[in-house]
Amino acid sequence: MLVKERFLKKYQKEPVEEVENTVSKTPMVSVLVQTYNQEKFIANCLDGILMQKTNFDIEIMVGEDGSSDNTREICLKYAKQYPDKVRLFLHSRANNIRVYGKPTSQFNFKYNTFNSRGKYVAICEGDDYWTDDMKLQKQVDFLESNPDYGLIYSNVNLVDEFGKFGDSRLMQGYKTRYNRIKHLYKSGDIFWTLLEKNLVNTLTTCFHRYLLIDYFENFLDEDFVYDLRLWLHMSTFKKVHFENETWGHYRVLGQGISNSNGFFDKRKPLVKQSALLFYLKALKHNSGVINDEILVKTVYFILKAKALSLNEKIPTIGLLLRKPQYLFKLINYKMKKKLLN
Repeated sequence: MLVKERFLKKYQKEPVEEVENTVSKTPMVSVLVQTYNQEKFIANCLDGILMQKTNFDIEIMVGEDGSSDNTREICLKYAKQYPDKVRLFLHSRANNIRVYGKPTSQFNFKYNTFNSRGKYVAICEGDDYWTDDMKLQKQVDFLESNPDYGLIYSNVNLVDEFGKFGDSRLMQGYKTRYNRIKHLYKSGDIFWTLLEKNLVNTLTTCFHRYLLIDYFENFLDEDFVYDLRLWLHMSTFKKVHFENETWGHYRVLGQGISNSNGFFDKRKPLVKQSALLFYLKALKHNSGVINDEILVKTVYFILKAKALSLNEKIPTIGLLLRKPQYLFKLINYKMKKKLLN
């Protein structure tokens, strides 16, 4: 059974309506837009995509997730005005995938992915927006010319609810985080760097669609996933390129569901565990490509994660039992850590 069919069979409770359109059947890029209760922002998001100047066709995959505000009406207006660009999917809340009891955009995102037709995929969530009208053209030009690269990303600007460079306490917190990772932005084989720290700004990405499909073929049921898991999967097989430009604005709106502390504390170690074990298996435990320091720190992080049950840590424990060389490195790491403390 194809992965799309498996997905629909397991998760779809109500049919999804696609609004009639004349969008190209062979676009170069599919832009995935997931939106819910974002009436203040969705027009800004769509305008940033529609302003793109390209020498190829694109499709804008808008998944409207059953909003209780005016978001759906705005999306319908854009679909009617741009039938050659916008593919609008009207979702029911009955299909929403809940993770640890919390609603997510998982169904919306996966549905957009499986119905996309581009060679490449870009993502812009409904509250973010692009500011460079050549973003997609630059990204496709690079990826077409560099087949050993699977993903390209850039820097972002942080803005508040009103699109301003605010100075609130919340904004200061986000700026501090971004300033800590800016110097780490890099290109090349960056799996181990990403395993330690997520550097990729989702709204700036463009990547090969087949890499995203491959992730879902292997891990369709990983409902705890968030964007880092996707980048780790892609960087297992392909290089990643950082372009030192700023292609969009990330809107800081407070602590969303997916980033709330309890929710994230559980997802982060699960994502790292899944990515690490898959990478080691895919690379057949080749010591030449393993970063021992980050591997041991990651294993230690997983085993120490209070949000995970012992049962959830079993895959990592099994790795240590099967590959004692990693267990010895972990023991040495813990001894050094204890001495330093």
